[in-house]
Amino acid sequence: HIIFLPTIITYMKMMMNALATTTAVAASFLAYTAQAQNNGNGAQCLYNHHFNDGTVLINQPGSYKLCDDIIFCPHNIDVETASDEQIAQAFDPIEQGNPKYNNNEYALGFFAAIAVQADDVSLSLNGYSIAQCREHALMQRFFAVIELASAPFTPSVGPHNFVSTESDFKAAKNFKLTGPGTIGLSSHHGIHGNENENVQITGVTFKDFEVGAVSLNNVKGLEIKNCDIPNNRQDVPILGSFSAALKIRPYLKRLLETIPDYSMTLGGTVKTVTDVYATLVSHIANVYKDVMQYGFIDQDAHPDEYQLYNNPNQVIDGPCYVFLVHGKGPAVGGFGEMQATDISALSNNVDILNNNAQNIKCFTNEVLATVVDGFVQNDARGAIMQFYNALDEVYIGMVEAAGQYTYTGNANLDAQIMVGKALSQTLLGDNVLQTSTNSVGLPLVDWAEGNNPSFTPNFRCNGDSMHHVVKGSIMIRVEDCQGFNIRGNTIDDVEILSKGPVELCADFHKGASFLDGSDRMLADLRGISVAAVSAYDDSLSTGNDASSISHNTITNLHSQSANLIAGVDIQGFSEGVDIENNYVNLDATVGVVSDDKWVGLRIRQSASAIFVKKNNNFVQGEIQEDRRKLPEYHPRPAGETEWPNNGCPYGH
Repeated sequence: HIIFLPTIITYMKMMMNALATTTAVAASFLAYTAQAQNNGNGAQCLYNHHFNDGTVLINQPGSYKLCDDIIFCPHNIDVETASDEQIAQAFDPIEQGNPKYNNNEYALGFFAAIAVQADDVSLSLNGYSIAQCREHALMQRFFAVIELASAPFTPSVGPHNFVSTESDFKAAKNFKLTGPGTIGLSSHHGIHGNENENVQITGVTFKDFEVGAVSLNNVKGLEIKNCDIPNNRQDVPILGSFSAALKIRPYLKRLLETIPDYSMTLGGTVKTVTDVYATLVSHIANVYKDVMQYGFIDQDAHPDEYQLYNNPNQVIDGPCYVFLVHGKGPAVGGFGEMQATDISALSNNVDILNNNAQNIKCFTNEVLATVVDGFVQNDARGAIMQFYNALDEVYIGMVEAAGQYTYTGNANLDAQIMVGKALSQTLLGDNVLQTSTNSVGLPLVDWAEGNNPSFTPNFRCNGDSMHHVVKGSIMIRVEDCQGFNIRGNTIDDVEILSKGPVELCADFHKGASFLDGSDRMLADLRGISVAAVSAYDDSLSTGNDASSISHNTITNLHSQSANLIAGVDIQGFSEGVDIENNYVNLDATVGVVSDDKWVGLRIRQSASAIFVKKNNNFVQGEIQEDRRKLPEYHPRPAGETEWPNNGCPYGH
């Protein structure tokens, strides 16, 4: 929190008059304060040193500007002298104990470089850049360079209850970000927010993000204009399984501190909590040292770590976007089927104008989720218990012989199962180490201990490492939105590196949309996708109140294993959209073929009042599915098909 209070200056002036011996010191301080206040027409400067403790909290309205190239790397460690445990808990605000940061809000680490939790804030990049350091990007896997709220999730949403009540959650309204300047390296988003109003982002360069440049849920009024996206991050060294190791560690540490002689049989060997903790910490530290030295995990030196965590494609192993606008709650379920009947849960008035995105590479790693007694098995932080490597198509942590499965374990699984057993015995948990998301079942624990030899894993497919529904990759995605204008954007040179699905599925993710229940879209690619959207009002005319997709250019979209590559995709019960003057040429070597994977424009069967003008040029053609009638009453699906407001899917 950067504070420049006139009362401080007044007080210091009084002190200068009274204390001659401190005149020089006070005068020096005053000069710095005045410069920080007034440099650039009153905008408050942000320098690198303001980020030394961690996230800068902007909780006062006003104008701010970067006056330095910011590298967010609070309390970085010296890898040459740090112990393995110091490395494993690096950048953890709970371990650091700074009272400025609320334990609940920051329980999963410094989730942003800047957290804007006040209204009427403008931030100028002022020609500078702001980014994570490589070290923090490795150890903090959920992050936004700028978070437009006091916490990354609303109450009762996400892998942790970050805020107790709606009143504790402070979302920014009337926020303005202007370039020139760069939002750089981020392990998740450039900008992220929930429940915001009147957001303007203009003339910004976004690069080296892993998941998306901008991701906003339930935003009322948004303009993203004249931004440049030259590339996403393409040197990601690890998979989501490394994040699982990082987030289960504090639970194991608490068990070690409270019951140091705790033990259980794992893989035929009695292991103490000391053993399991030491192995996990060693794995984390070895990965950190390798990545800092080489940029990747050394397979020869650390084969176990390589098998568990290595990312062969070097891009994020989950959903990949440029711009994502969604309704209330995180976009972890399937594509929107029907708009919420509660208008307050819809984004509205969204403009995405004249932006240029290119050189984007994505890859989705399908993580087969083990199901026990009807429940997906995930740990206390929501990470899936992984017993199958879909990339190499081999079992991990277990072996199979003659139809019988034997637990062998690994650093992650041993930690997750030991913590799961301790939680079942009510031996862990407090306000920081929340436990409600844990779903590790006793049959799984018994099997790992060698007491349940008949156990057979059943896999639920179509989810990623946090069991979010696999939807492929979409460059501009707008969903659960009333009134939007996607105009004048260029999307070029996008490649999906995902492989095709494996065939070990007992069933499929319950969160997929109605039409996509068993459709595994690992390698599918869409340039622009809208779902469950509508015009600016209920008239559905083709005038100014219709939503619009116009004057966009989409070229060179590639995915070898895709079932669908679509330039523009209209999904769900969408209505009241004009489509005009777009140019889509997905692959210059492919023309209009009715049964191939390329389609310039697809309008799904639930959509209505979609007006396609003749001035579009969809080189790979158009598909309009047979119309499906809208039900008389159509609330957002819940329960078996989708979670209310896309709440997180733990145990389902």
